[in-house]
Amino acid sequence: MKRSILGILIVCIGMVGCVNDSKIDKIIRAKQMVKNMVNYPDTLSFHEFSTEVSGNTVTLTFTCKNGFGVPETHTVNIVVN
Repeated sequence: MKRSILGILIVCIGMVGCVNDSKIDKIIRAKQMVKNMVNYPDTLSFHEFSTEVSGNTVTLTFTCKNGFGVPETHTVNIVVN
């Protein structure tokens, strides 16, 4: 019994290292593009639960301050390769 549990555990740990999640990479690239786009990146905050990935298009919702110091919320579609 202990051997089978240990075997399953080793297989699961091995599979975790092999996962290639390209969606996460696309989200990271899109967030970097948004950070380079806004005027005040230090005020930038992303709405994580609104993030969607469809193919190479990442939809991000974020809030940042404008030139008058007023927070604005934007939703953008960013195409990443």
